[in-house]
Amino acid sequence: MQLKWPFEFPGVHWLDEEEEQAVLEVLRNRAVYRYYGVNKPKFVDALEAAAREFYGVKYALAVNSGSGALITAMTALGIGPGDEVIVPAFMWVATVAAVVHANAIPVLCEIDDSLTMDPADLEKKITARTRLMVPVHMAGSPCDMDAVMAVAHRHKVPVLEDVAQSNGASYHGRKLGSFGAAGIFSFQINKNATAGEGGLLITNDERLYGRAFSAHDMSQLWRDGKSFDPPPELLAWAGGRRMSELCGACASIQIRKLPKIVAHMQASHRRIRAALEGLPGVQLRRLNDPEGDAGPFLILLFENDVKALRAAERMRDSGLHTAIRIADYGLHVYSNILTLANKLPLSPAGNPWSLRENAASVYDYHQGACPQSDALFARSVLLTIPSCLTEALEEEAVQVIRTATAG
Repeated sequence: MQLKWPFEFPGVHWLDEEEEQAVLEVLRNRAVYRYYGVNKPKFVDALEAAAREFYGVKYALAVNSGSGALITAMTALGIGPGDEVIVPAFMWVATVAAVVHANAIPVLCEIDDSLTMDPADLEKKITARTRLMVPVHMAGSPCDMDAVMAVAHRHKVPVLEDVAQSNGASYHGRKLGSFGAAGIFSFQINKNATAGEGGLLITNDERLYGRAFSAHDMSQLWRDGKSFDPPPELLAWAGGRRMSELCGACASIQIRKLPKIVAHMQASHRRIRAALEGLPGVQLRRLNDPEGDAGPFLILLFENDVKALRAAERMRDSGLHTAIRIADYGLHVYSNILTLANKLPLSPAGNPWSLRENAASVYDYHQGACPQSDALFARSVLLTIPSCLTEALEEEAVQVIRTATAG
């Protein structure tokens, strides 16, 4: 009998009548737009208030998606032609796409055995054109933020934290997203808290928040249901990336549930890890902060790619259907992103690659550009840890993994 492993989608497993009632209230109140309407909206405001408290920051801005949050943040930070933005080799396509949409040049940074940005390589990738670094807290786990921020401070380069895959995680007791100039989150269906889609930007910088607000709306600011023109220093081209009240209704409930969702995944993750410690031929992913890891993924490192492929196949055959070798993990791996590897331009003019301002920033993005990362991708297997596991399912999974990795 095969193991019946649940699908991932952490926040989805916790959707219930609370979200249902909130969405129904929006519809019955006919207040579907976040700033005004037939009746007064409230849910996006509630989400932003909850976010400020949860992450311990001064400002929070709800947007239409995680991708929208990245683009809004880069607009607010003034990223553009002539700029280089450092991103890790293990990410999601939206991270690097935001750089390209800004007409800047992405620079790849190696990952280490934590599967997050390697601070040693980050230092090496700094040039006179570096204007931003984007550590991605990948697969639920924090980057080494002490080391990353040390590099950032040393070179006076701002940090934008991509926390889309690690919402609710922390680093030494401090919530991810609160270390850099700004942090972004996603409420897409795969995320720890979900509204199907949606995003969030947080910061402690009042000016950056003002520019992001202007950029996410229609180059305007809002107060008490009324818009007004921002001062010149906050004016930014509009993106039309506001969050709707329907999305805000769901997200405002999910962010309150986030501590419980994360705690459930953390408990499952820790029990499974503990049961697999010392497994012959298998190394568990190194965690920069074991207590802060949100727990939605387990990553196993094998001696070589052949053993990793075989183990992943055996796990899937036995019911762990989400097991996958990271090299095959689609648009999370730099060289699998064809638009990046082939330097697809934004327009027939060839930008950003052809821009005069970017002439000195020539990089390769094909496989082999990050050999240390490539080697890790080839021998690593990722498995989702659903947010609804029972201890019985965890024990079954451990037995499947032990069998799949034997011999």
